[in-house]
Amino acid sequence: MAVIGSVAALFAVIVAFILLNPTLVQPREPAIGIETGQYAPSFTIRDVNMTEWDLAAHRGEVVLLDFMGVYCGPCMQEMRDGSMQSLYETYTSQGFTILSIDVGGISGTENPMEAWRFVRGLNSDGTQRWDPGNWPIALDNQGLVTTFGVGPIPMKYLLDRSGKIVWNHVGYATPTEFRDQILPIL
Repeated sequence: MAVIGSVAALFAVIVAFILLNPTLVQPREPAIGIETGQYAPSFTIRDVNMTEWDLAAHRGEVVLLDFMGVYCGPCMQEMRDGSMQSLYETYTSQGFTILSIDVGGISGTENPMEAWRFVRGLNSDGTQRWDPGNWPIALDNQGLVTTFGVGPIPMKYLLDRSGKIVWNHVGYATPTEFRDQILPIL
């Protein structure tokens, strides 16, 4: 009988402890970071049109952060095959958006006009290279490549409507890869 009383008392103490500390049994909020399941680090950046783009203002949308460069071969291929343009046109009305961030350096540019022409599919003489993209592009002038651990490009981070990273991808992504990741979270 004493054993049953001791077990009951221990059980009562555990239940009381949990009731007084409900965070012990509730799932913890994910941390801020660059791993899948974490909230993406917040930032505000001016695009090449000098419009502020604040990641926090896009909570409630599915966001594709596209770290790229205007001289990057796989980045050009993604634009040439039209997969990014198709995604943007098809899903923007459902709360999907893209921000391209030119990394500068060897594969990117420091020239806002070059970056703008790249997304719009224009050569420097104004002739069309590929179908235009209508999303914003910014130059990384604040070290987002370091914040997001960008190495080889293109590098993508797909964020769900809460701002959590659900997919990251390095290198060329096929239209099917994009769709397979975006559709479940729209």
